[in-house]
Amino acid sequence: MNTTCLQAFIEQAGNQAMVLDTFVDNQRAVAGAVRTRDWQALEKALERAAMSAEAISVAEAKRIEAWSDLVYELDLPHDSTVFRASLAIPLEERPKLTDAYRNLRMAAMRARIENEALSGFVGGAEATLRKAMETLFPDRKGKIYGKTGRPHHAGAGAMVLDTAL
Repeated sequence: MNTTCLQAFIEQAGNQAMVLDTFVDNQRAVAGAVRTRDWQALEKALERAAMSAEAISVAEAKRIEAWSDLVYELDLPHDSTVFRASLAIPLEERPKLTDAYRNLRMAAMRARIENEALSGFVGGAEATLRKAMETLFPDRKGKIYGKTGRPHHAGAGAMVLDTAL
């Protein structure tokens, strides 16, 4: 068996795991900036997180291509699992494949957990702020007012509150 495709897949899986770990670090930086209310750091952290998300997409596409090449070389169906592919390669190569796949799954799990934690934190903070605003100003419930005091429709973008609040 020619191990070029196997090595390419293992390399791409490792690369994607590294990119996912970088994404986790950037998500943690976003959460840290929100907690410390460092808005300049938040802006930079969000930019880095967006770049990491793009890098994940690129790494995913390369890994999928390497996987397709590997299963084609092994003469397996395109939807074959790593377990099925590992049975088709020499015994001494199996641990490399399964370790690379396991590391990738762990990195993906860390990224998912960190992303869910950040979403929960931001969602909780938003709900707390909304409840506080509704309690303080019950007559303005569900409305956003501009500088002129007239109600405005809430857009999909960010909202900046006066620091006096």
